[in-house]
Amino acid sequence: MLNSALRSRAEYEELGVEGLASRTTPERDAATVEAVEELLEGRESVLDLCCGYGRISLPLRRSGKVVRALDISPNLIEAGQAKAREEGLSIDWAIGSMTDLPYKSDSFDAVICLWTAFHELFAEDEQMSTIWEISRVLKPGGLAVIEGPIWGPATASEIANGLRQGPEHRIVTTEQFGSSSVHFIHDEASYGRLCAAAGIEDYKVYKREWGGRRRLILEIRQPTNG
Repeated sequence: MLNSALRSRAEYEELGVEGLASRTTPERDAATVEAVEELLEGRESVLDLCCGYGRISLPLRRSGKVVRALDISPNLIEAGQAKAREEGLSIDWAIGSMTDLPYKSDSFDAVICLWTAFHELFAEDEQMSTIWEISRVLKPGGLAVIEGPIWGPATASEIANGLRQGPEHRIVTTEQFGSSSVHFIHDEASYGRLCAAAGIEDYKVYKREWGGRRRLILEIRQPTNG
């Protein structure tokens, strides 16, 4: 298992379902689900990548989507499974890393990776593996949506204080919810490099309102056969 996956699993095991849920609100979740359903209109099978405890998987299944849900954290998957059983919802849950998906090629009409999850991959090979895997499991004509925060260039103060590190100062440390959080900053340039290296031509990067805040979106569209 790659380093970022191990780090994320340890972090979410410590945080737990209640700690993770405290970082959102029912209103924000409802707005996010609405945005996802808008983008995925007409698409039936969905992979919720880094699904957590199912805050998006469960509503998508309630609305009639065929949902598979994958996360690195056993405790979060167990919570999602318990809620699905309680509601009588059929969702295929799996524990695993987004860098190496346990699904056949051309499996899904859509893949979603939300809530900054992709930005927890620090190494370029991990990012590349994930982009490649997402593209691989999409059916022809399929759509992938990756969502995360918007950041600008590093300031001299952020660099001097060690808040922005790594190549191009893309690794950022922030204080939120009473603890430090570290993420990799993506923008149009970094997403463009990853997509080009993966041979993906049909993609776009844009900003939009998402769950009550402005976020960065990467859309990948798989070409149709013929």
